[in-house]
Parts: sequence; structure tokens; C-alpha cells
Amino acid sequence: MKLFTVGPVQMYPETLKIEGKQLPYFRTQEFGALMKDCEEWFLRSVYAPEGTGFAALTCSGTGAMDAAVANTLTQNDKALIINGGSFGKRFAEICELYKIPYDTYDIAFQEAFSQKAFQSYAKKSYTALLVNACDTSTGQKYDLDFLGAFCRENDLLFIVDAVSAYLADPINMEQQGIDVLFTASQKALSLSPGAALVALSKKAQLRAEQNASTYYFNFHSYLENQKRGQPPFTSAIGTMLALHQRLASISEKGVAEEIALHAQRAKYFREKVSALPLQIPDIPLSNCCTPILFPDKNATAVYDRLKENYEIFLTPSGGDWKDLQLRVGHMGNLTLEDFDILVDLLGKELQK
Repeated sequence: MKLFTVGPVQMYPETLKIEGKQLPYFRTQEFGALMKDCEEWFLRSVYAPEGTGFAALTCSGTGAMDAAVANTLTQNDKALIINGGSFGKRFAEICELYKIPYDTYDIAFQEAFSQKAFQSYAKKSYTALLVNACDTSTGQKYDLDFLGAFCRENDLLFIVDAVSAYLADPINMEQQGIDVLFTASQKALSLSPGAALVALSKKAQLRAEQNASTYYFNFHSYLENQKRGQPPFTSAIGTMLALHQRLASISEKGVAEEIALHAQRAKYFREKVSALPLQIPDIPLSNCCTPILFPDKNATAVYDRLKENYEIFLTPSGGDWKDLQLRVGHMGNLTLEDFDILVDLLGKELQK
């Protein structure tokens, strides 16, 4: 089985070995020290300024989206949400649930984000900007430097979902002025699902202390317990053990090398697949994945044949995009030779 998916992804042998062992008891000094290591390495990998807080949640990326909103925004706020796909829409649904006023900057399928059009939202009554650094449903990557500057100019809390972008695209919390940043274990970290990592600026920490409307995901509680390297509740222990190994490896070689690896895979695949009768949307794309469009609207049929005949899994799309788009992930334990095989099989299946 080979996963060219956007999560879970093809896992590394070291991770599989760790996650296959008996779990230890975690209310110990040893586990606390391990989690302090993870805090240091993760915050370093996103260039977090001094004083940034860290929380390791037991949930998926959507749990972190929910937590980010519930801890930092109230009904007295007004959020601006970049809605360019399924996950931008999800931010809007979360704000709707908590009765937080919001507007959306809507981007149509295959449409690129427009900095010029977005400037029309400046100097208004917003208090926060929410964005998926990469909306994985389309693969579109947003310019965090531009958005960070926009937030500084308009005094907005900057909340960034980096679930798919972390380790695939450059992220710099200090330079980009990010207040809340989070990712999840099953993406470029290449671990089992079930853990989300959150970084919080001092501004966001203060909001969480004053405004949290959630018990299980209370960021202030996580920050207080993390002082001794412990979560307030039972952690995804096996995933945390594998996270420690993975972050140690990334810290040793440098996050720039990990990002360069994803960039290499993305560039290689896009050049190879361009020879086939498929299309890649003309929008800024994340290194985490490549959306491929099927003019004959046979995406579902090709997906099924790759899965059934070769145990190769791509990421399907839903709704109106079901037969038009598949997404090819570049995260996890994949080689350039794996992409050679995939492109060859795609070519064969497109001829049927």
C-alpha cells in the first residue's frame, strides 16, 4: 500500500516501530521532560518569538480549529475569514456555532487569492483574521507575509491553521506576526492522527486566560500544565513518543531542509504530470499537495482503479468536485521514484 494522500500519510519505519510498542505511564518526570523537548523543538521550527506558549492537544486538526476560536474570540469580536475551500468554510461554521460575528472573503474554485481585492477589508471593524495557510481541499497557499502585514496595519489577531502547511511551506511566527498557529500529527509530521500542536503569542495567551469558552480545550489550562511538561488530561501517548523522535530529527537537520524536501517533491511531480492530459490549477500552490483536474470528469473512476488494482491511494474530492479533482500528497515517507511510478500508472489509467 502506498499513500499519496494529504493525511494520514505514508509513515516512516522509525515511527511505526515506536508506535507499535507498549505505552508507558505518562504522569512521570520522564514524560514531562520529553514534552518539554517537543515544546522547544516545535516552537523553534516555526520561529516563535520568546514567550510563545505551547499546547499539545489530543484531537485532530479540526479540534485545534475549534479550540483556537473558542479560546481567543467572543461575541464582542468580529472575525474576517478567508474562505477558499472546505476548511475556510469550516472556520465560518465554528464561528457560527459560538455566535461570533464574522464576514468571509470568498474565493471560487480555481480562483487565486487577490491581494488587491482583499484590501477592501482594511480599516473596518474586524478584530481577528482567520486563515488556512493552505486550504487542503484546493491546495491553494496563502501569502502569510502579506496577511501578517495586513493584521499589523489593522490591529487584528492573526489565527493561522497550518495543519497541512507545517514543514511543507515556510512559516515564521515572529516575522509574519502570527498569534495562534497550529498543526496536526497526521500531515507532514507523518504520525498517527490524534494530536494537534498549538503555538500561542503573548497576546493570544492573554485572550485565552480571559475568554475561554471550552473546558477540555482550555488553552490556559494546557499552558499551566505544560510548565511541568504534562497535559491536563490523558494525552495521545504513543503519538507523543513518536513526535519526540520526529521533532528531534527535524531539529537536528533543520526545518529548512524538511521544507526543501517537500518543495522538491512537489516540483518534480508537477513537471512529470504535465505530460499527461490533466490540468493543474493556475493558483499559488502549497508544497503539501498538488490538485490535478480531469477534463473528462473521470477522477473518481481513476481513483478507484488505482486503489483496487495497485493499492495506491490519492485524495479524492467531494461534492461538485468529486469527478473533476484528485489531490496528490507530497508528505510522508515518499521518494521521487514513487512519483515516477504514480505518473506512469496515471498515464495508463487515463487511456482506459
